[in-house]
Amino acid sequence: LDLTVTYDSELEHVISVVNEVGQGMAKDPLWKDQIIKPPQFLRVDDFADSAIVIKILGETKPLQQWDVTGELRKRIKIAFDKNNIEIPFPQRLIHQAKSA
Repeated sequence: LDLTVTYDSELEHVISVVNEVGQGMAKDPLWKDQIIKPPQFLRVDDFADSAIVIKILGETKPLQQWDVTGELRKRIKIAFDKNNIEIPFPQRLIHQAKSA
């Protein structure tokens, strides 16, 4: 899973939250049987125009990756909201020239 965070995010805190969410999901009775290796922070994958791209990696049983990834996204969004970690969106600043 590739995920973006703002450049002003405290990266160590982001990593901690992502890993906590992955561990929590792997221990959840509803999900633990589908997860082989808990999702966790792997690396900073890219510096995009308006975001830092991080890669999260885990292992699931065959054909379970889609359901696990969807639940992981939901849990990360909730955890980021609680921890004031912002997921950026494209923004454009426009300056209007004064007419003569």
